[in-house]
Parts: sequence; structure tokens; C-alpha cells
Amino acid sequence: MRKWLLGVLLLALVAAPAFAQQTGNIVGKVTMADGSTLPGVSIQATSNVLPQPRRTVSGANGEYRLPLLPVGRYEVTFTLSGMATSKHTASVALQQDTFVNATLALETLKGEVTVVAQATMLDTESSALKAAVTDQVIKALPVGQDYRDLVKLVPGVQYTEDGTRGPSAGGSGQDNTYAFDGVNVTLPLFGTLSAEPSSYDIEQVAVVKGGADATDFNRSAGISVNTVSRSGSNAFHGGLSYQIQPESTVATRETTSAYVFEEDKNWAVANIGGPILKDRLFFYASYYRPESTRQNRANLYGDVADYKNSRDEFFGKLTYSPSASILLNGSYRTSDRAERNSVGGESFAASTSNGYEAKQKIAILEGSWIINDRSYATAKLTDFRNPNVGRPDNALSLVPSLDGSVHIDPNALDQMGLVSIPVPVTGATAYNAFIAPIISRYGYVQDGVSKGGGRVGGGSQYDNDDFYRQSFQVGYDLAFGKNVIHNLHVGYQFSKDQEDLYRTSNAWGSVTVPGGRINCPTAATACAGRPVYYQAQVQQQGILNVPTINSQYVSHNIEVNDSIRWANVTVNVGLLASDDLLYGQGLREKEGTVSGFEVAPGNKYLMHEIKWADTLQPRLGIVWAYSGANTLYGNFARYVPLAGSLPRAASWARNSAVTINAYFDANGRFMGSTPEAGSSGKMFVDGLKPRKTDEFMIGTTKDLGHGWNARLHARYRYSDNFWEDTNNDARLLYNPPAGIPRELYIPNLAAIRAEIGGSSYVIAALDGAFTKYYETGLEAEWHGRNAYVRGSYVWSHYYGNFDQDNSAGSGTGNDSNIFIGSSNIGDGAGRQLWDFKYGNLRGDRRHQFKVYGSYVLPWKSSVGAYAIYQSGQPWEYHSYEPYISQTTSTSDSNRYSEPAGSRLTDDHYQLDLNFTHSFPIGDTFRIEARVDVFNLFNNQTGYNVQDNVHTANPGTYQTFYDPRRFQFQLKLEF
Repeated sequence: MRKWLLGVLLLALVAAPAFAQQTGNIVGKVTMADGSTLPGVSIQATSNVLPQPRRTVSGANGEYRLPLLPVGRYEVTFTLSGMATSKHTASVALQQDTFVNATLALETLKGEVTVVAQATMLDTESSALKAAVTDQVIKALPVGQDYRDLVKLVPGVQYTEDGTRGPSAGGSGQDNTYAFDGVNVTLPLFGTLSAEPSSYDIEQVAVVKGGADATDFNRSAGISVNTVSRSGSNAFHGGLSYQIQPESTVATRETTSAYVFEEDKNWAVANIGGPILKDRLFFYASYYRPESTRQNRANLYGDVADYKNSRDEFFGKLTYSPSASILLNGSYRTSDRAERNSVGGESFAASTSNGYEAKQKIAILEGSWIINDRSYATAKLTDFRNPNVGRPDNALSLVPSLDGSVHIDPNALDQMGLVSIPVPVTGATAYNAFIAPIISRYGYVQDGVSKGGGRVGGGSQYDNDDFYRQSFQVGYDLAFGKNVIHNLHVGYQFSKDQEDLYRTSNAWGSVTVPGGRINCPTAATACAGRPVYYQAQVQQQGILNVPTINSQYVSHNIEVNDSIRWANVTVNVGLLASDDLLYGQGLREKEGTVSGFEVAPGNKYLMHEIKWADTLQPRLGIVWAYSGANTLYGNFARYVPLAGSLPRAASWARNSAVTINAYFDANGRFMGSTPEAGSSGKMFVDGLKPRKTDEFMIGTTKDLGHGWNARLHARYRYSDNFWEDTNNDARLLYNPPAGIPRELYIPNLAAIRAEIGGSSYVIAALDGAFTKYYETGLEAEWHGRNAYVRGSYVWSHYYGNFDQDNSAGSGTGNDSNIFIGSSNIGDGAGRQLWDFKYGNLRGDRRHQFKVYGSYVLPWKSSVGAYAIYQSGQPWEYHSYEPYISQTTSTSDSNRYSEPAGSRLTDDHYQLDLNFTHSFPIGDTFRIEARVDVFNLFNNQTGYNVQDNVHTANPGTYQTFYDPRRFQFQLKLEF
């Protein structure tokens, strides 16, 4: 039986995502009272979360290590013949070392020894900037119900209420990586956090902000967040809870318009766990249902239909230990979410709402094998699936066609698609006269006057967008040496990210009204040079019945790391290397051609490879433990981020699934069409080097005594080689500054396009693109008998000329899944890096102060608090007017009219509190009542400024921090 189980584990050694095992370690040293070391001491760790005890023996220098322990509370027992037995209590944290040093006395002098050890920021062997948040801390604080709510607890990282993107922390909001039970739940190809993960059964959170070594396949240019879920134990435990946030307890929401609503929220949770086979097999299962409803809503256009968002999530987990040296975990999570009547914003008519359905399925099989006291192996297999469907709530009857038989009806614009109502332009008399009746009929009324800048009609498209990730990982660790101790780690990881996309338009899709201010481009031969009065962007997939586009990003990663310790100095030397393969559809390799390809619809092809030699990521860390747990450290790390949208954005399949620009005359009659220049297949410039981030860090940690410890650090990050799609002739057309060559990116692109088609845009490393990040931070924490406090202050400066956090444009903010490598940046006139792009970036927060803590009261109650202060968000105005000589486009999107970050929103601060009281019912049951209040002082600071000059209400806030709100919870536990 054991051989069979070992075979299964070895077979599973083709395993995992970009994160280590979901465990922590207990390490330490055994000595006598005089300080002399004690080899040969038997050490045993037991816990209700560990099916069988874990044992080891102290080495010749008295040191020991108990690796790969599930997170939780442990009793560590030290025994040696002739010495008194010593027992210590230790709390193991995710991806952290908990230090338990023991001093043994002669048996004749034995006395009771009570020591409680827990992981802290004091680590004498690691220079990584990392932190862990335990279940006890999470439960004691006012924290929301979603995974992203836990990110606010990360020390020194900005607080954000964005619903899609993450915080900026040394990189953009798409540079972070997120794991749920070790599974990478970062959205494939886009780098944002998938919307579904919740926090209700998360046991612990671990984060690495910087100074990474080569042990966890960490390629993140931002922060790397991991979590571990609860597990069963040798005792049965379970609970039922119901939490509500009534609209009556929510303060009046700040708004710059008539956009108002009432929203009630509730959350139901049930869970149970326990033994199936005592000391061998545990189980844990849970159910979660959040629900949100909005009623009596209104915006600039008036009443809006009631909104509802609900989800059903199930989770099951098995923990099996066939022997003391083998631990296996398997789990499966499934989630189904439905959303109805979601309106785009304050200036969107009710008829433009959309509905969404999202599913998420996560399967995991992982194992660890303690081979002997000096070596162990780990493995993990994961499967992540995230199918999504978006559809307009208002399905329009018009069926578009490009054969000239279908037109736009000026008298029924609200039946033509999602129509952007134009805004008058000073001095454009003819244009203003043409759009006046449109504004009068379809504009929103403000102060008794009809105004443009809104949206009417229906949602623009039907969107079937499915994401998948399969991964496996294997690792092996070996400790050796006596005076100089090596902890050697080697690992291999494979991952494959996929997206399946099928997108069609609702009627003519997105409709704008140029009003004769632009002409048909020369590529539209049927109407070249004629004035365009109406323009539509429509998806070709629906018109020509083009099949689903499949895009793939495959990555192989190898890491080697040696932690070398001599006396009180530890040196971490590591190297991570990667080989990334980007696959598209629509071409086939062919010798003797200019491009090296021929057109082959539906065929998978390798569009680009980022080779091993170009992704070498060295890691070097030095730690000097100059006095006990007090340290000085330095670190260098290079990161080559994994996330990238180019497998879809540059795929040749986009030639047949392209966005089409359709042009219409003043009467709405179809005149001609052209493909959107940046939305078809693209070639890569030869010799591209991948984007990289170099990080330098120094710091110190100190045990201040009486439960206090602190960390002070300074770090610097420099990122360059940013890839983007841009016009092949951008360096010729748009007047770049000195130092940038006046030449085509791909000299023979015209010949390539004549052979296989494709875009006039190319994938290039934009000249001089960079970001810089400076940070100085101070952290401190205090562990008391019944209290805990953690605080951090960070001064930082994030600037450059490539702002991934500000690339969406359209005056709607950037809280969305934006292409990485194919955004608005570099797209035509006014969007080049020399067009006012240098300055403070959107993610810059010069000052950040954060403190949170909890206190257990004597009468079975506890209180928790969370406070934050941070600087405002940089912004600038966008306008096409400075570039009118270079383009006929009237879009303000991403066309800066002043230096980046010229303006700043107000600073933000808030205080969140909670109170919990327990009511025991006999020895088995307990009822817990809890009240949380968020943003106690109701400081609804505005951010996300409407920065487009030619859109409604320029310079006004579009978003405000959530108002004061109360949540009430009852929980039954046993």
C-alpha cells in the first residue's frame, strides 16, 4: 500500500502554479543553559491540523528544521535522555519560518517551561520583504468578504476600492500575482484578480512585496499574494453564519450627479470539517452565498432598473497522511455568479445595461514527502477554469451588414447600438448645428437643458470570454554541511494560460457622431475623402460567423536557490529562468515567404518565444544577524513578469474577428468600412528583449523587547523594455524627440502585409519606456497576551512615462481588464510616450500610513480597528486638440494635454471598527454576534477624475470611497 501511495505522489511530481506549498516551517536551535549546543535531541510537532506527528533530530550544531507543516497551532516537544522534557507552543504561518529555540536542563533540575512562539517579521535567514496575516488577526479585524478585501492588510501597500485591478505597489495594478490555496487566480493574459475568490474560509494570507529569492517562481513586478484555506482536523468543527448590510445603515452616498441607488447586501456561510479516519484522513466542506440588490436607482437619465448580483460557491477539501512523512491535499471549488441590470455609469441610460454570468472552478492535488531529516520533495497539480458570458439586457433587433443594405436610422438612434451623444465644440458652427437635434432628443437634462456626453441605446456587444490555466510543479530541497550549512532548492514549473473568445455586436455595436468633422480614410475605397457623420464599431465575428479565437501563453520555469549560512551570516544565491511561448491562430509556417508564414484559418502557430537566455532572473540576498534576531540585510532581484495579452491581441485570427469601422453619411446611409488598425494580427519586431524589473533593497530588523519588533527598509525598482502595439511608422509620423530613430519598426512590413495581410501596427519595445519606484518604509508590530498591533508607514515615488494604470482612457477610469502590451498607449497621434506621458503615474501615493490591531476583552468580547491615511491620486486632462494637426480623430482617450500627474485628488483617510461577543451554549456550541462599521467618519474622498475634456463633466470625480456602513453578523459554531 505504501509503495502505491508513493507512486501516486511521484506521479504528482508534475505539479503546480507559481507558488510554494501551502505550509510553513518550524526551525530553531537546542542548547543547554550555558549556551552549548545539544545534538541528537528528539523533536516532535503535533497539531489538530496535522494527521500524524512530525519528528526530527537536532544536528551536530543543535539546529533543526520541521518543514512543510500545515498552518496552525502546534505543540513542539524536545526530549533527550538525561534532560528534562521541554514543551513549546508555536503558531505556524503561511510561507514563513517560526523560530522555536529550546534550552534543556538536567532532569534533576526540571521545571515547567511555557513558551509561545509565532512567526514575526524577524527572520535571521531571509532578506525578503514579506508578511503573513493569520486567521486570528483576520477574524479580529473589520475585513470584508472578498479575497481583495484581505489585500488591505498588507503592510505598506496602498488601500484601494477598485473592483477589478489591484493596488500599485512598485509596479502597476496588473503586475501583482494572486493565489488562492496556491492556485494562481490572476486572470490569464490580463494580470488582474479574478472577481470570484472570497475570504470566508481563508485560514491565512502571505505576501512578498520584494526581495524575492528563487524558491517560489516569483516573477511578479508588484506584490505576490498567497492564501491557504481551512482544513479538517481530528475533531469535528462547523458553523453557520448570516451577515447583512442594510441600506438603512449606509450613509448618503457622495455623487456629482443624479446617480443614486439603494443597495442591500447579505452573506450566508455554512461549513463543517472533521476526521474521516482519525489521524489519517480529514475533510472540510463549505457553502457561500453573497447577494446584492439595488433598488430605486437613478442617474443623469433618470430611473434605472433594479440591480441584482448573486453567487453560489461550494468548496470541498481532503487531507490525507498515509504515513508521518507523507501529506496529501486535494480540493475542489466551484462558483456560479449571475449579475443583472449593470449600468456603465452616471451618464448611461437605463436601456444600456448589461447582464453577466461567471463561473469559476479550481481543482488541486498537492503532496509533500519528507524523505529524511535533510531532504524533502513537493508537488502540485492545478486546474483553473473561469468561463464568462456578458450580454446586453436590451437586445436590439437590427442585424448589421457590410454589403450596404443596412443603414443607421437618425430618427431611431437608440435602436442602432450603444450611441455616444456628442458634445458641442466651440467655433464648429456646422457641426454644432448638426448635433443639436440629437442632443435635444437623446441628451440627458441638467438644469433644464439637454446635454451631450451620455450614452443611449443598448449594451454594445455579446461577450463570451473564457479563461483557463493548467499548471504543474515539482520541487526538491536538500540541507547539507556542518560549519557552513547549505539549504539547496531546485524546482521546475509548467503553466498554460488560455483564452477562448467569441464576441458579437448588439446592432451596430458602438456608435459615435463625428458630424462631418472627419472623412472616410483612404483605405475605405468606397467612400475615401467623404465626410463621416455617423460611425460604428462592430464585431466582424457576428457578421461573418467567424469561429472562437483560442489564445495560449505557455511558460516553462526552472529555479535554483542555495541558502548558505555560516555563523550568523546567511547568503541567498538563486537564479530563475523562463521560456515563454505565445501561441495564436490563423497562420502556418512556410519556407520561402517574406513573413515565414502562410494564412491558415484556425491553425495554431507560435507567434513569439521569449527564450531562456532573455529571462535570466538572478536573486542575491545577504543577512547578518548581528545580535540575536536583530539583522541587517541587502537584496538584489530581477523580475521578468509573466502576464501578457499578446497571444490574443496580436493573433492573426483577429484578421477574421476584427473590429470594423463602418462609415455613414448625414442621412445615415452606409458608405464603406475599414478594419480597426490596431485590432488585427500583428508582427513582432525582431530582437525584442522582454520587459524586466530590477530591484535593489537594504534594510534592518530589530527585536525591541516587550513583544515589539520592527523593520526599516529602502528599495528602488527600475522597469524598462515595455512592449506595446504601435503604428509601424509612429517614429516617422508623430515628431519624436531627438535620440529616437526616424525609421520604421519593421522595414518590410508592407511586403509582409501584401503576402498575408495583418495590421499596420506592430509589437515593439517602445523607445525609452520606463518606470521608477523609490520606497522607504517602517513597519512595527506588537504581540501581547490579549492584544495585537501592526503599523506601517511608507514614503514612495512612482513615476515614468509608461502608465499601465492609466491606459484605458474614455473618461471611465482604468478599473478594468486592460490589454498588457496592446492598450491605448502608443496608438496613433497624441498617445506616444513623448506626448506629455512623463510624470507621476496614476499609482503614485507619496505617503501611506496604516495601522490595525485587536484587543480581547475580559467578558468574551473583542474589538478590532483598522486605520489608513494615504496621499491622493495623480491625474491630468486629456484632449485631442493639441494633436489636431496629426489626426482627424476626435477621441480624447489617452491623449494627454498636460504632463502626466499634473494634478492630484484629495488625500484619503478612514477608520474601520468592529465588536464581537461570544455566547457559550454548553461545552459544544457557541453563538457569536458581530458588528462592523467601515469608514466611521464617512470620509467619501473622490477619485477617478473624469479627465476627458470633451466628455460630460470634465474635471469631476466619477468615483468616491464607499460611505460609512454597518454590517451585522450572527454565527453559530461547534
